[in-house]
Amino acid sequence: MGRSDRDNQLWGVGEMDRAAHEVRLDLSDPRGAEAADWAMEFLVEEVRQLRVLRLAHAPGGAAPAGSRAGDAVVYSSLLLSLAGTPALRALILLAQDWLARRNSGTIRIKVGDNELEIAAGRPRQTEAAIEAFTSLVAAAEAAAAQEQDDE
Repeated sequence: MGRSDRDNQLWGVGEMDRAAHEVRLDLSDPRGAEAADWAMEFLVEEVRQLRVLRLAHAPGGAAPAGSRAGDAVVYSSLLLSLAGTPALRALILLAQDWLARRNSGTIRIKVGDNELEIAAGRPRQTEAAIEAFTSLVAAAEAAAAQEQDDE
């Protein structure tokens, strides 16, 4: 299926629940847009093995905030809903492993205002960094749920 055919395609495996995390995953590839799209197809196959509630290819957009000329460009993005923090942690570990196998590219995982960047060729993110990121996300999610309960 071509890129234009899949841009709006969604895969769902369950209903959204309160503990779901809305995640944006951006893939940058130094070889260009075609290479990133091709690589993303393989990543999608692996991501679909996680507890994904919804998965969609994100529309292209402007460069990420803080980007400068010469920075890697985001070529391919996914929007995901994950079934809680364990699934988010699994996504991070999958992204680390996937980049290590490719030895190329950068993945940014963004949940709300929190962002984690994983790059090929750099040492793996430490368990402490992953724990800090998932803790921030879980705390933000809990605060949002409490605020909704209070209304």
